[in-house]
Amino acid sequence: MRRQQLHCGAHSNRFHLRFIVAQDTHTPNDRAGPIRPWSSLLIRDYRLIFIAILCANTSMHMRNVASLYQVYQLSGSSVQLGLAGFFQALPFIFFGLFGGVLADTYNRKKLILYTATFNLLPGVALGTLTATGVVEVWHINTLNVLTSSLQVLGGPARQAIIPSLIPQSHLLNAVTLSTLMMQGTQLTAPVFAGFLIDIFGIDTSYFADALLLVPALCCVLLVRSSGQPQGARRQVSWRSLIEGFEFLYHTRIILSLFLLDFFAVLFGFYRPILPIFADDVFDVGARGLGALYAAPAIGALIGSGILLTAGDIKRKGAVSIIGTLLFALSLGLLGISKWFWMGLIAVGVLGFSDAISVAIRRTVVQILAPDDMRGRATSFLTVFAQTTNALGAVIAGAGAALLGAPNAALLGCILCTVMVLGVCWAIPQLWSYRSR
Repeated sequence: MRRQQLHCGAHSNRFHLRFIVAQDTHTPNDRAGPIRPWSSLLIRDYRLIFIAILCANTSMHMRNVASLYQVYQLSGSSVQLGLAGFFQALPFIFFGLFGGVLADTYNRKKLILYTATFNLLPGVALGTLTATGVVEVWHINTLNVLTSSLQVLGGPARQAIIPSLIPQSHLLNAVTLSTLMMQGTQLTAPVFAGFLIDIFGIDTSYFADALLLVPALCCVLLVRSSGQPQGARRQVSWRSLIEGFEFLYHTRIILSLFLLDFFAVLFGFYRPILPIFADDVFDVGARGLGALYAAPAIGALIGSGILLTAGDIKRKGAVSIIGTLLFALSLGLLGISKWFWMGLIAVGVLGFSDAISVAIRRTVVQILAPDDMRGRATSFLTVFAQTTNALGAVIAGAGAALLGAPNAALLGCILCTVMVLGVCWAIPQLWSYRSR
């Protein structure tokens, strides 16, 4: 264990923040044997949390799909549909950072249990209201706010507990598996919900998503780890939130990773302009557009598979830089693409490089953040990414309107490359960073 002291000035007073960064494993036999793609799943507590998150994420996506579908069925209004999506995202705006503070203050295992238990209620309520025929749009929106609030408050705890369950050498493997699983639920849960709605009705889908939380609760109860953050405070305060920002600002490696992500998404958020490429550049219609949206997912699967096969990569800083530069160059390839197959390759490599960068970034944050700071670091990373996505979508749309989609992609490539090189120049420690 290594103690790292951060000294900050506040007006005339000086205060000292002591962050304890775990360099060694909490689990025996850290270096025992090679790391295989499934190695983390052989660790009992991680396997249980993995199953719990799998069930909880599937439940969440099923409920989101069913509720949006039902809002449109009841109202027939695209405005109401947009408002329903807004209400689903509303708790994220208000509670996104607060969930991280909770995860660093209270027992994470209990926090996961409480939020999952209370999340049963909206699913059962929506199913009952639908089955009895009395459901209205305001019921759905109100219960969706409750569902999203519980997801936001419990999410950082689910991620922050992982490093305490596995050796540090397995952390990249575990984060990649978790990321791959969450991407998988985004694809499979809507299909499952659609099948249940089509065959049995919307009420059955609601009851099914609530039922999925039962095995999640059972798995968390079986976890042997206490889930108590080391060095946690006894109360929630605004000061805890400010300390999280201070930690991120003064931890140069994490700050540089945040900046890489910020510039890549700000200038390279390509998804909103893919319909323009499909219609105006490649002339492939709706089927071609579907292929353009599917290609990044395939690339992400390949990238995740390579990380799982590689085991514990030591030069995480260099890999993150190379991954971001590859993302920028792929964006440029999309901009100069004249043929559909070239565009497919470009967006596939975009998904590939993004998957690697995301996994490396999440892993480094978990490694460098002390145990009583992991919840806040995780929540900041999530809020940061979501906010940048929104800004990137606006910039991509405006750039395509002013310059055309190909030129907007080329400009994004240039700006992203320049900014990545600028981050490397300003924080050279990132390139040489190695995890133990």
